[in-house]
Amino acid sequence: MRRGRPDVIVVGAGLAGLTVSLALEDTGVVVQLIEARSRVGGRVHSMSRPGGSTEAGGTYIGAGYHHVIAAAERLGVGLVDVTPRLAFFREQELVLGGEIIRRGEWPGHALNAFPAPDRSHMPWEYQRILNERSNPLERPEEWLDPANVRHDIPARGYLARAGSSDDTIRLAYCVNPTFGSDARDVSALLIFFRAAFSAAQRGLLPPGIAGYTIRGGVQRLPEAMARALRHEIHFCKAVTAITMGRGGVEVCCADGSRYLGERAVCALPFGVLRDITIDPPLTGPQREAVELLPAQPVTQVYLARRGSFWERDGHAPSLFTDGPAGMVAALRNGADPEEVTGFTAWLTGPGARRLDALPDDHAGRLVIESIEAVRPAAKGELEFLGRRSWGSDPFARGGWPYFAPGQIARFAASMGRPHGRLHFCGDQLAITSRGMEGAMESGERAAAEIIAPHRSTPATANRSPGTPSPSS
Repeated sequence: MRRGRPDVIVVGAGLAGLTVSLALEDTGVVVQLIEARSRVGGRVHSMSRPGGSTEAGGTYIGAGYHHVIAAAERLGVGLVDVTPRLAFFREQELVLGGEIIRRGEWPGHALNAFPAPDRSHMPWEYQRILNERSNPLERPEEWLDPANVRHDIPARGYLARAGSSDDTIRLAYCVNPTFGSDARDVSALLIFFRAAFSAAQRGLLPPGIAGYTIRGGVQRLPEAMARALRHEIHFCKAVTAITMGRGGVEVCCADGSRYLGERAVCALPFGVLRDITIDPPLTGPQREAVELLPAQPVTQVYLARRGSFWERDGHAPSLFTDGPAGMVAALRNGADPEEVTGFTAWLTGPGARRLDALPDDHAGRLVIESIEAVRPAAKGELEFLGRRSWGSDPFARGGWPYFAPGQIARFAASMGRPHGRLHFCGDQLAITSRGMEGAMESGERAAAEIIAPHRSTPATANRSPGTPSPSS
């Protein structure tokens, strides 16, 4: 290694970038981590709001999130059992066409388009029920088995084959879509993978435990990971170009700074990576993946509450709506899990894009007015605190990645392969997991790719760590 030059430059200080950095440092590799934002965590972001910390990104930690739980325990970050809070998560009212429909009213309601045996299931439950009946994947990692490519079709086709009518599909998938705008946009194979992962997580739950979060907010975990690094992270470094040559890798930033290293790891969402010039350029399926892999628009609107209006109107505090408020979740971030500390309205797909086109105050007013329209007791009881749009965030370009029909077959297995001296990680490259756990899984895998050749060179393992500086 040249004096003052790191072995590896890691781009992006989310969970994937932090994981690969720590794993490399554990073997003696000298790492310089750079981040475009002024904070760590990426799409994990805990914000202080009235009533406690509010999560704008990753929220709950499953019992099988082995990487996340191990990192929290190793770094002394406290885990909190969220079971008491989740008991209230299922208590929400359905709102269709401006009408609140209670669970007891739904089986016989005129808008219920589900087949007779399933009319008791609420719209947000129905897809899970179908997946439990007919998921061809026994384990989540089977989604990349070539034998399952036949399922890489639009989710709408799978639902139709299962006997779902157009009205059933609209209710079960399109009211607040997890991926895309409707069931035509996402691969059924991804739906199966996600369902298999969720089922595996449920099978790992300890008795009486539904899941965890981090004491003080999930962002405490990436902050602890950052403190454990040997070298300071360089913030506000938006990368514009990554150039590889025989002598190493040069990473150029918008502020004019340059970083030189032997290798680089890109831990960015593909929607951000596609705006970075890579030389030599990516080719084949890998290039197609970076250019085309979609990410879901997600916007959250944060609301303070003045009174307990749900006690006056007799409805559950939370709502699942087909209107501008999307999914309205009652937050319970205080010491008493029965206390509602505030609300977050979650908008995905078309609903998120509609809000993103409005100024902040207009977006907040639209959400509040849509809630007041269906429950008059809420009038004057909600206050707009702010919003968070991952779709319009230039360093995220969406809340989470997904695969359109046919994309898993075309490039899922090859899109994370090393490109010369450039390696990749991020939750879009996870093989067995999703979300926060997937991000950390991919970071471990990227580190393993780099560690093997370093271990074959004795000089590398004996290098003394030093704090590298960018050249301007």
